[in-house]
Amino acid sequence: MQTIEALAAIVQRKGNVSLDSATAAIRQSAAALGQNAAGRQYGIFARLLDSCNYLVQWTSAVRKAEREAERFLRAAQQTAKDLLKDLTPDPELEPFRRAVSQIEAVATVDQVEPIAETLLRIPLPLPLFAEEPPWRPTVDVPSEKKDTLEISVAFVSFNLSAAPFGNPQTIEPGLLHDLEIEVRVSDWPKNAKMLILDVISVEPASSYEFPRFSFSRPAGSPPFKLLGKGRVKLNNAQTFLSRPLEFAYRAQFEPEESMAFVTVEGQRHLNVQSFDPVRTPQSGYIQVDSKLSEIRDLSRRFPGVRDKELNDFLQILTAIGSVAGQALQDAIFSGCWSELKFQAEMQKLLRQNPRIGAELEVHPHAGGGITDLSFRGIRIELKAEANQTISLEDTKRFLGQTSQYTAASDRRFGVLCVLDCSPKTAAPGSVANDIDLTQLSPPTGEGLPVLVGVVIIRGNLARPSDLSKG
Repeated sequence: MQTIEALAAIVQRKGNVSLDSATAAIRQSAAALGQNAAGRQYGIFARLLDSCNYLVQWTSAVRKAEREAERFLRAAQQTAKDLLKDLTPDPELEPFRRAVSQIEAVATVDQVEPIAETLLRIPLPLPLFAEEPPWRPTVDVPSEKKDTLEISVAFVSFNLSAAPFGNPQTIEPGLLHDLEIEVRVSDWPKNAKMLILDVISVEPASSYEFPRFSFSRPAGSPPFKLLGKGRVKLNNAQTFLSRPLEFAYRAQFEPEESMAFVTVEGQRHLNVQSFDPVRTPQSGYIQVDSKLSEIRDLSRRFPGVRDKELNDFLQILTAIGSVAGQALQDAIFSGCWSELKFQAEMQKLLRQNPRIGAELEVHPHAGGGITDLSFRGIRIELKAEANQTISLEDTKRFLGQTSQYTAASDRRFGVLCVLDCSPKTAAPGSVANDIDLTQLSPPTGEGLPVLVGVVIIRGNLARPSDLSKG
């Protein structure tokens, strides 16, 4: 009943609503029911309430114009993503999957109330029977020694160097960085003196240093808000294509109480990338490498993406991004170029890249047509535009052709490269603005999308001295 009233209050926009108590009650029911189907569903529902609670805090922070309000949204969506990994294909869990999808798609505060309504509609089994433990001989214990299980929930969020911790977060290796933690504790067991949070990981222990946070019992009544600060350091740089390092924080009360339990929710998993574009450059241009890092992280969020194809795609996109950087630095595409001449020049420039070389194919057939270039099955479509300055939005008219070549080649990734050789009367801006990843959904609107990397190369640049006249 408490959960229903809290969710109904969110739907009706009744103002300050907290799901902490409702979540703790559902989690206690899950613990009592055990690992049967009902207990698992109650546990899943408790994690959805955690995520919804973050969304409620986000809407409140947005409407009050509070700083860093987006950290609550990120925590809510990360909690939902973590939950999705644990959901089995069981049809009975489909309502939970729909709620997770809604949470992942949240972009405005008006989308929060429908999520609370969705949670209200999720059917939960009646907790008529708790899981019975196996029979064991028992010894009578005086009544004053008998305790009940005390379950507390610790909601955590992190800042790195005063900014919200990303997913994944890039940390420059070899340097100490400030790591801040905010913990919201639903309750504090009566015999516990300290709350300890420490990190666990499958990564080599010598490759990282994460702080251990400890908090003394606070004054006042629960829930409690605790703040801590420490230092984090990654000792080794990763390669550009390697997956993020994975860390998780766990919590426990001290002294350890047999009947006290604390569970960590929120931003409990930290994904960290220690790639350093200065020490291990890819394209030779920091702005290009930073943009490619974003594309790499975004690509890995799509289902069905194979590491091998993603690595090939990033390799050719890096080479083309390097050409885009050269075009701005040295004006290598001066004047107006035909599409045929542009294709020949790109073939030459890419062949010179030692990571591409002989594996660059010219004019392979695919999808009933002839592609311009190809690298390990990644189709590359080249276009030249001489009449108008091209933006990323303008390149959409070429995406259909690139998408068909990509799908016909049994690939998920393709590349579109457009030379803008229109007359220039202004400076072109950062090369990072001319690189993007576009998602093309199938005609039915459902299924796996084709992902196209788009690179605009700026040619026919004005002389810098001409831009200062007038």
